[in-house]
Amino acid sequence: MNILVMGAGAIGSVLGGFLAKAGHAVTLVGRANHMDAIRRNGLTISGIFGQHRIENLRPCVSVNDADGTAYDFVFITVKSYDTERAVEELVPVVSTNTLVCSYQNGLGNVDAVAARFGWARTVGARAIYGVRLPEPGHAEATVIAKPTAIGRYDAATPEAPLKQIAKDLDTAGLPTVYTERIATILWSKVAYNCALNPLSALLDVPYGRLLETAETRELMTEIVHELYAVGTAMGVELEPDNAEAYRRQLFEELIPPTANHYASMREDFRLKRRTEIGALNGAIAAFGREQDIPTPTNTHLTRLVRAYEQLHSTGA
Repeated sequence: MNILVMGAGAIGSVLGGFLAKAGHAVTLVGRANHMDAIRRNGLTISGIFGQHRIENLRPCVSVNDADGTAYDFVFITVKSYDTERAVEELVPVVSTNTLVCSYQNGLGNVDAVAARFGWARTVGARAIYGVRLPEPGHAEATVIAKPTAIGRYDAATPEAPLKQIAKDLDTAGLPTVYTERIATILWSKVAYNCALNPLSALLDVPYGRLLETAETRELMTEIVHELYAVGTAMGVELEPDNAEAYRRQLFEELIPPTANHYASMREDFRLKRRTEIGALNGAIAAFGREQDIPTPTNTHLTRLVRAYEQLHSTGA
């Protein structure tokens, strides 16, 4: 397939690299220094998925620099706050046959895609692995909790290409599965991010340290219970089906394999970048207001992160 990765930073580069390794024609759209390095020397992928050098990529700094043809598949990997802008930029290269996948953190991204292209062409993905860019042209995969899941929201969305993409990625070396329950899986990922990201960033500790104090365990428990109350009120099919079961899974199964990992939000703080808090705890707080459900812990953490952004001139 002819594939475009929109926002090829850390995770987008790994995704695009493995798609190219699987034999697809891949165009990356990302920052100039990273794209220039890939153009000169190819993309290096290192870390837990092995060592790879991928040279058959087409790096660009904007959609306008791409070849102008409509793509079979577009993966959006920009930060959540840039989704609507990215969607509009993609209009010229999205045809009636293009599938558009939100390969992102948080809530609201797939809604933005569907609002522009329709649910029949909108695909979701749950990616729960960590990547950093040690230098331009080099992506290092650092940690994984579960395989990536790709799935559709609408029965009208063709199933075969999604299953093929998932199989190709998995065979190439990036653990990936196809799912019929993508909304449920995405909410579980949001629960993971909401519980861990702001606390790891604000307290400057890896995930495992959050289990060491009663205070942080209680905060994570409150975050999860609020999220479940909101999701249930919205009619979301959650898994496990109750907050306490998810809390046990988080503490006993999800945190231990990623105990040494820091939240990407901590890196946002360090680099004075805007965070995705609005699509995580901020989204739960907003949905809570709509549903008339109190979300004090998610609300306070959202305020703290936004205060940090403002006081440290974050937002670039």
